[in-house]
Amino acid sequence: MHHFAEGGLRGELADLIVSFRERLAVVEIDAAGIRVFEVRADEVGTAHHTRRASAKWSTLTASGDEVFDAVLRVARDLVSADEADPVVIARSAGGHEQEAAVRALLQWRPSARLVEAPGVKVGELLGELTAGAPLRQTYDLIVARERAGDGRLELVGRRLFGAGAQPGDEAHVTVTCTDAGGMVLAVSAWSGPLQPSGLVSADHAPLPPGRHPLRAVLERPGLVRFPEVPGLRPDTRPWEEIVATLPDRLQRPPRPAHLVCAIETAGTREEFEARCHWAGYVIDLLAERCPDLRQLKVSVMGYGTHVYDARRADRSRPAVTAWSASTAQARAALESLRPTAPTYPNAAQVEDMLAEVRTRLIRQQGSTRTALLTIGARPPHPPRSGLDRVPACPARHDWLALLREMEQHHRLRSAVICDSPPATSTSPWHRLGSTALFQVDAVNAEELAVRLGLVTEPAGVLSLPFVSQSEDSGGRH
Repeated sequence: MHHFAEGGLRGELADLIVSFRERLAVVEIDAAGIRVFEVRADEVGTAHHTRRASAKWSTLTASGDEVFDAVLRVARDLVSADEADPVVIARSAGGHEQEAAVRALLQWRPSARLVEAPGVKVGELLGELTAGAPLRQTYDLIVARERAGDGRLELVGRRLFGAGAQPGDEAHVTVTCTDAGGMVLAVSAWSGPLQPSGLVSADHAPLPPGRHPLRAVLERPGLVRFPEVPGLRPDTRPWEEIVATLPDRLQRPPRPAHLVCAIETAGTREEFEARCHWAGYVIDLLAERCPDLRQLKVSVMGYGTHVYDARRADRSRPAVTAWSASTAQARAALESLRPTAPTYPNAAQVEDMLAEVRTRLIRQQGSTRTALLTIGARPPHPPRSGLDRVPACPARHDWLALLREMEQHHRLRSAVICDSPPATSTSPWHRLGSTALFQVDAVNAEELAVRLGLVTEPAGVLSLPFVSQSEDSGGRH
């Protein structure tokens, strides 16, 4: 048994509130009766006290029991027998009942600490001490970062306050908001894998995209404030719902992109208009989906068929009605194209179109994503006549060599929309449409744009703060 002076009760309880494991029992004995208080920590380490029982001396002895027996029965019900759970007896008055109560409690728990504390209100003191207690475990701000191996997003903690931090302590951290709608500032007391039960608080911060220095203040255990964040309000969504909305990867800022639309003009008006329809549809889709139209350029070309029955060699070239233009200019250029009569039924100037594109791409920035969309009915001419009896290109352009060169030097992606399915598995359309191949009556424009790399798959919103690997020196899993 330990005796403490009155002034020692505060310090004794303060130390135990920080160090107890499962629970702390405090029994108050005064002139009126007995009260049993219990202090426990919640899942985030915040200590809370409750009054488990209260009885006057007359009540305890009303059934004929002696005070000793009545208090011993109360102790067995409400005071842990586990020696790891500390017990403090705070006595503020002397007398027969008080002495009997102390003897009963010490019989049940010989290790209980007896403190003489006249004039002290234990309930009020416990409320004050639990509110001002240092942290029992660390508090982290939950942030997202990219994994070093594959770039996928993972959740980690950035240390705000370590175990032992005092109310009023401050912490500073800089994070990036990636969503125009703001971000969720979630504070966790996790000690291993992130669990919803370890969530201290989650508040929505209506901050603009960009880097933000944050000042966090530990108001008390279980309450962290961010004083400089205006409009902060609690986010009442379940934690599982917040996590479910997170994307697998961070949405990257768009790089410069260039779409070349090459439309075969030879054919009937209906065939020509169907081809132009899909070119215009894809252009409109890009204009709608591209977050920064200054990063998107579109070219429009029209090509027909070679002439073989003239006395002079065919010198006709594809018509470039817009090159590296805006979506609005490309739309206007598309409207300027006109259908032409086919002069040869089995092939078209696809190889001449590829040569024209190759020449113009030489002057393009190397970082630009380039996509070629060819829409037509007739495949290219070969560089020399073959067994299929299709005459060679008058300019001897090799369509496959041109395509490979642009794929290698400009990382070109090539897609095709055909009037009808390719006649054979060896048709040049399969190679020209290696990225995507559609029929004119069954086009998925969204999928086409995604495959060409011009738009990205719709991603979830990163509503949590982001930190880069280089910034995450203080993070922990």
